[in-house]
Amino acid sequence: MAKIVFIGAGSGFGAKSFVDIMSFPELHDSEIVLVDINPKNLDPVVAYCQKIVDHYNAPTKIIPAADWRDGVLDGADFVITSFAQGGPAYQGVPYHYEMSIPQEYGIYQNVGDTAGIAGVFRTLRTAGEMVAIGKDMEKRCPGAYLLNYVNPMSMLTRIVSLACPDIHTIGLCHNIQYSLRDIAKWLGVSHKELQYTAAGINHMDWFLRLEYLDGRNAYPDLMKASENPDIYACFPTQFELLKSFGYFTTESSGHCAEYLPYFMPRKESREIMHLSESKTTADIPESASRWSGNSELMKQLAGTLPLELNRSFEYGIHIIHALQTDNVYRMNINVMNNGLITNLPDDYCVEVCCTADRTGIHPTQVGNLPVPLAALCRGMADMQTLASDAYLEHDLNKAKMACIIDPLTAACATPAKISECFDKVLEADKPWLQDWLDGK
Repeated sequence: MAKIVFIGAGSGFGAKSFVDIMSFPELHDSEIVLVDINPKNLDPVVAYCQKIVDHYNAPTKIIPAADWRDGVLDGADFVITSFAQGGPAYQGVPYHYEMSIPQEYGIYQNVGDTAGIAGVFRTLRTAGEMVAIGKDMEKRCPGAYLLNYVNPMSMLTRIVSLACPDIHTIGLCHNIQYSLRDIAKWLGVSHKELQYTAAGINHMDWFLRLEYLDGRNAYPDLMKASENPDIYACFPTQFELLKSFGYFTTESSGHCAEYLPYFMPRKESREIMHLSESKTTADIPESASRWSGNSELMKQLAGTLPLELNRSFEYGIHIIHALQTDNVYRMNINVMNNGLITNLPDDYCVEVCCTADRTGIHPTQVGNLPVPLAALCRGMADMQTLASDAYLEHDLNKAKMACIIDPLTAACATPAKISECFDKVLEADKPWLQDWLDGK
C-alpha cells in the first residue's frame, strides 16, 4: 500500500491526479492525504474524490488535512506539490504586483510563472514552503519522492534538490505532451504515430528529433503546415523559432515569448505575434472557479454530469505506478543536469527523457544541444540558476542581478531601470518575503 500526500489538492491537478490514481487498479489500496489550506477548495475535492472511490468500490483511504505539518508526512512514499504560495497563482496579490509594476517600466510578461521579475519574486515567496516540505520529508519519510508541479519549476526543483538531498525531488510539467499532440493535429496524424527526442529546460524543450514511425523526418511537413495561416496563428512564436533555428520548442506561444528577447518588448511585435498585454487586478476570489457555481467538476459531484474517469496524460501518477509495479514508462522530467546535457552546466536544472521503473528514475544522457538551442536555454537557465542561488544564499543582490540578466527584461529596460523596478516590486511583496529577508 502506497501513502500519497497531495499538497494543494484543491488545485487543477488535484482532481485530475486522483482520477489518474484510481485508473490503475494496483493503486486502489493507497492511502491518499488531500491537503489544502482553503476549505472552500478542500471540502469539494474530498467529496469528489470519495465519489470516485465509491464508483470503483475501492478500498482507497482518503484523509483530508488543512496543513501538511504535524505529522501528515509520516511514512509517505510520494508527496505531490501543486499549490500557490502567498495568494492565487494567477489572480490577486502578490501576483498582481509582480505583473503590473514591471509594466510601468515597459516590461511585459504574459504569464510570469517561470522567468523574469515575476518569476524571480514567485520563487522567493514560494521556495521557503517548498524547502520546509522537503526538510520535513527528510525527517519523516527519508528516501520518498517529491513530485513537484509548482512553478517556477526549474528554480524550485533546483532549490529543493540542493537543500534536501535525502529525498528524491523531480519536477513535472506537461509542455511536451501538449506540444506533441498539437504537432500531430497539424500533421493530420495521431500523436502515437510520431516518435521524438526532446530536451532542454522546463518550458523550453526542443524536439531534437521528430519522425513518423517509419523513420521519415516529420519536420518538412511541420514547416509546410506552418504556412497555413490558421495553424501559424496558434503558435506564431514557435513557428518563427522553427524558421530561424530548424527546431520546434514547447509551451504556448505566450509562454515561449516571455523567455526570449525577440517578441515582447515592442508593441508592434506583440500585435503581429498575437501576444496580449496581461491585465491583472488585486481582487482575490474566495474559491477557485473549478469548485464553484456550475463548473464541470461540481456538476460531476452533483451527478448532473457523468464522472470523467479517463486517465490524463500527466506524468505524475504514471511515475508512481512505475515505482510501485513492474511497469516501465519514459517521459521528460526536470532533474539536475549532472552531465546529461553536456553543453549546459552540471548544476543547472534540465528537462530530459527519463525512464521510470520499480528501481527508480533514470535520466537519459542527451549530449550537446545544437549551439543556438543551448544558447537560448542558457539565457533563461542562467537567470534561473542565479535566482535560485539567491534564495539559497539569502542574497538579495543576486536576485536583482538575475532580473537584470533575464533575456526579456534586459531587452525592455536598462539595468538602472530594472533595478528600480525590482526595488518597487520588493517593497510591494515584502509581506510575503519577510521570513526570507530576515534570513529564516
